[in-house]
Amino acid sequence: MMKTVTETYVFTWKKHRYSSIEFLISSMLFLSVCAIGIFLFMYGDILKQAQVEEMSPRFLIFLVILVFHYANMKFLRSARLIVDSSGVRLEQSHGSASAILKLFERKALWAELKNVSYISAFQIIHLRSKPMSQALSIRVKDWQLEKTGGTLHARDAELDLIKFFRELEVFESFPKNRNLDSASFDLSEHSATKNLLLVMGCLVAYSFIDVMLQHEGYAFFDPVPHVTLGVFATIIVAYLLYKARIRDFIPSGIILILALMGGMTCGIASYVAGIRINQLAGGPLLEARYHRDTSCLNLLPEDKNLPVVEYGNIPVNYWCSKRVDEVLLIKVRKGLFGSYQFDLREQTQAIRDHKNP
Repeated sequence: MMKTVTETYVFTWKKHRYSSIEFLISSMLFLSVCAIGIFLFMYGDILKQAQVEEMSPRFLIFLVILVFHYANMKFLRSARLIVDSSGVRLEQSHGSASAILKLFERKALWAELKNVSYISAFQIIHLRSKPMSQALSIRVKDWQLEKTGGTLHARDAELDLIKFFRELEVFESFPKNRNLDSASFDLSEHSATKNLLLVMGCLVAYSFIDVMLQHEGYAFFDPVPHVTLGVFATIIVAYLLYKARIRDFIPSGIILILALMGGMTCGIASYVAGIRINQLAGGPLLEARYHRDTSCLNLLPEDKNLPVVEYGNIPVNYWCSKRVDEVLLIKVRKGLFGSYQFDLREQTQAIRDHKNP
């Protein structure tokens, strides 16, 4: 049974220095919002001409989310976390002038409490009352004890809020929320998940490095082989993780997420590897004769069995500077299963030189 709370305990927001990762993410988010705002202000007319007004609702939703997050953080920095005989309340300080921030106030009563979970990986205490009510999640490292009429006897190494909940035997008195098993699962402690993360990390590193080294690209991108390979990889990863679950428990949510991530990683890596495999096992890189079309958007081959080079609107001025009957030599390779890929380094450099003489 949970011990009775005889005193009122007040916790206040603890100021802490951001870690380098937190600071980097916050800075990038702030700079991204500023860049989007400046771009919309300077190039609004161009966007209207390009008929991309449908992006506006999405940007507004993104902006609303940012404002909501900022308001919530402002509320937390001025709020008090009160624990007494009735329950846990997160309420606005009496001296706060922003009445609208009272919308963020939440509470969890001991009499209505259903689940209490501590997610050690994120240092979050999760309190859930009625099934349809809003849960109260508290990140313990953000709060410090302001005043108390009693004495806490838990280990000094623990944070104030964890000390208090352990003293009251809250975690022992209420069942865990089993839906949060995935959030509290440590991927590095299970050999199967740790090895899978290592493999995915290697695939991501390979894809990033090899795409920087490659100079060829698909003539036409067919997503079917890569999606198919990704689906097979998802099934195999899910099977292996369920098999490893027999030896040591892995939450079903973790298996689903890791299987999907493994399939996506494998599919992306296959796109990069496919170009390299064609270079090694496909035909030689040959120069073929091409001509620009009258719209200056495409390069058409003299050999009708070869693919068309589609450039689009960006280099129109450069290709229009060429005569329709002028021969353009394009490097083409025929890969496996009838696929083709181009090496357009010379054309790309020529377009850059034409753009910036």
